[in-house]
Amino acid sequence: MEILIAALAVGAAGVVAYVIGVRRGRAAERAELNRYIHDNVLQALEAMAMRTPSDSVDAEAKLTEFRNLARAQAIALRRGFDEPAVGGRLTEDLASVATDLARDGLRAQLVMADIDDQLPEARRKAVRDATREALRNTLKHAQTTQVTVRVEERDGGIVVTTRDHGVGFDTAQRPRGFGINQSIIARLSQVGGYADIVSRPGGGTRVTLWVPK
Repeated sequence: MEILIAALAVGAAGVVAYVIGVRRGRAAERAELNRYIHDNVLQALEAMAMRTPSDSVDAEAKLTEFRNLARAQAIALRRGFDEPAVGGRLTEDLASVATDLARDGLRAQLVMADIDDQLPEARRKAVRDATREALRNTLKHAQTTQVTVRVEERDGGIVVTTRDHGVGFDTAQRPRGFGINQSIIARLSQVGGYADIVSRPGGGTRVTLWVPK
């Protein structure tokens, strides 16, 4: 009888653990989906809604601009489908991100030390996507089109630092939005890393991303 009760207790514990695991898995999937919607779909919609100098030209030119934006999003989606599960180098990913954002007018100077930048897939993707979000924030809010991206080894991991000399902001007065909280900080925390954002009005913004190797 005691053996049966113990077996039932173990089985019940297993069911509870399974349910918790499923819930956590769903929560993680939902968080990743929310990040994807914010980092891709929402960014594209905001870009389409943003008033630009081309608004004064004819509708055909504006339609061409929208088509180019849609094409860029389609390329990004297809790249995600075709991306190999393993392998790849972080520096190559960051160069690709810089190239993509150069089409939107951002000039990113990449400073890369001679290091072993091969990371586990989850960490590599987390750093890549968090860097992309940091660079998009520069393009959207910093009132500058120039930023430096530095990659180096530190404290047993890889550090990526983005630095701009734009208008900056008061971190004590301006609440962090979804982009900083989820697309940068939470994304790095999920893979055992961290993100640090330092900014001040008139002093630009520095975003530091670290993940263990």
